[in-house]
Amino acid sequence: MNNKFNSPAKLGNLARIKKRKRVINSKECQNDMKDVLGYLFAAFHKAVRMFNDEISKTPIQYRARSMEASYFNSKLLQCLGEIFESDLKCGKYGRRFLYKNGYIVLFKKLNGKHMPMNIKTKLSSSIENQMEGNLFNDEEDGTSPIIFFGYSKSKFGEITHPQIVYIDEGMVKWRLGEGLMQLHKVNIDSPIITPQRPSGNVNVKPLAKENRKIRKSE
Repeated sequence: MNNKFNSPAKLGNLARIKKRKRVINSKECQNDMKDVLGYLFAAFHKAVRMFNDEISKTPIQYRARSMEASYFNSKLLQCLGEIFESDLKCGKYGRRFLYKNGYIVLFKKLNGKHMPMNIKTKLSSSIENQMEGNLFNDEEDGTSPIIFFGYSKSKFGEITHPQIVYIDEGMVKWRLGEGLMQLHKVNIDSPIITPQRPSGNVNVKPLAKENRKIRKSE
C-alpha cells in the first residue's frame, strides 16, 4: 500500500518547498549541542528511575492501556523541565518540544525502524521532511532543524536505547546513541553521569554496537 504522505509525487512536490537547515551528520549535531546532550540523557535516566519506582504502585491488571506510555512521557517532561525550564515549550496541539542552540528537539517513542510512533498526518509528514515554517508555534524559528530524542521499549517492558535521530525525506538520515558520545558529566539533583544503569527492573541499553556500524558507513 502506498503511503499517501510520502508517495513519489508528494516527495517531488516537497523538493520544491523550502526546507529547514540541514544537519549533514551526527558530528555536526554533537558540536552544536555539546552543552545540551549530556543533560538530555541524564534527564532520560532519571525519568526511567522515577517511572520505574512510581509505576510499580499500580498493579499491572489495573493499568489503563496507555498509562505506561503517558506516565513515562510525563516523567521525562518533568525532568527536562527542571533542567531547561523556559526552553521547554508547548506548541500546537499540546506538543512539547525543546528549543536550544538553534535546534528543535521532539521526544518520542520509536518503532523498530527508529521512526517516531504516531499516526501519519500532514503535520507529522512536514516534520519528517524538515519543511520550513511555523510547525509548532508562532514564535519558533521556522528554519531550525528538527531532531528527535527517541527511545524504545523491549518485549520485556524495558525502556531502552535512548538516542538522537535525524529524519528527512521521510526516512532516518542518521542516529546517535550515547555510547559513542563524549558527554559532559552533569548533575541533576543527585550525581548522574551518563551512561548509567538505572535501579529497579528497567534496563537502559546504549546503542554502542549499532553506532559503531553507523560510523563505519558514514
